[in-house]
Amino acid sequence: MTTTIKKLDQQRHELKALRYLLEYFPASVQNRAAVPDREDFQIPDTRLIYDALMAAKTKDEATRAIQELDLEETDVESFLRLGGQYYHTYPQLVKERGQEFRTGTIKIVVPGE
Repeated sequence: MTTTIKKLDQQRHELKALRYLLEYFPASVQNRAAVPDREDFQIPDTRLIYDALMAAKTKDEATRAIQELDLEETDVESFLRLGGQYYHTYPQLVKERGQEFRTGTIKIVVPGE
């Protein structure tokens, strides 16, 4: 049986995971087994943020790289204003969901499409 998730909900989960990783960067990505992989992210904007984050060496460098992104569906300034300290469960959620997407047990739906 396939479960569905609204695209907006998936995007929110992925952004919260990334915001948590940025909040505590670079320590947050040192345990690679706990960090979602790029393919765990389903939304193109969040993959770009992930790429910028993982390519950086410091939190300031990551923040600057994210600020320079030209994203379609994400307000970068709002993303950066968020505090990530409360989102500690989201990286694992994204990691688990990524596996579900790969096995086809969950899919994204866009209401109205």
